[in-house]
Amino acid sequence: MFTIRSVAAGVLAALACLLPALSRSAAAQTADITNNPPYSIQSGDRPGFYVEIVNEMAKLLKTRVAYDYMDWGAAMAKVRTGRDQLLFPFTRNPERENQFGWLQKLFTNSVVFVVKPGTPPIDTIDQAKQLPMIGVLAGAPWGKELAARGITNTKAYPTSPDMIAAIASGALPAAYGPEIELKYAWRTGGYQGALVEGKQIQTSDQYLAMSRDSPSIKPEDWHEAFDALQQDGTFDRIFASYFGTK
Repeated sequence: MFTIRSVAAGVLAALACLLPALSRSAAAQTADITNNPPYSIQSGDRPGFYVEIVNEMAKLLKTRVAYDYMDWGAAMAKVRTGRDQLLFPFTRNPERENQFGWLQKLFTNSVVFVVKPGTPPIDTIDQAKQLPMIGVLAGAPWGKELAARGITNTKAYPTSPDMIAAIASGALPAAYGPEIELKYAWRTGGYQGALVEGKQIQTSDQYLAMSRDSPSIKPEDWHEAFDALQQDGTFDRIFASYFGTK
């Protein structure tokens, strides 16, 4: 029979195995990112979900990450052509596969259509094709994903809060993107009621990516740091503080 003491001992033993590897210092890094709440927040009480996760990984590696905020397209270009640069959150797809290094998967998002309260949910692509317009985040792959499924009536917005504001005002009938991102923008925007989400259309693996030319970044160190955050509960604690329990 498992006891609290035996379980705790097992967790401590697992973490102890990681400590020798994590005791060495990693080189300081720069992440080129954009203001993309809730993942990265340029100004506010908190820096963003993924920024906090990356900071905790960096602490375990006895290093730090500096954040350079810029337009999303500029961030992608800088990391693609640069050296030892980080980028997140970044969706992995065939088009990007050979242009970047894929350092660590951070989370798998559920991608859905959302509409304002009191509106029937959009559960299928066929239903979405009947809409006059669908909002997507500029720089994200969702516009191309919808186009591949026969939906071209999309409009790109610079941020998720901008897109959600358009839904709240009635200027936009629906948006397509990661569920937690869109629901977070609705909640922090202070809008009344609950955003209506449809059934999952696809999933999206979000990564901490890097320049392909990154001799100072050691992927195995970052993998071990991320595993430690999951094992000691840090990842779940930070996730719950932004989105509630899983």
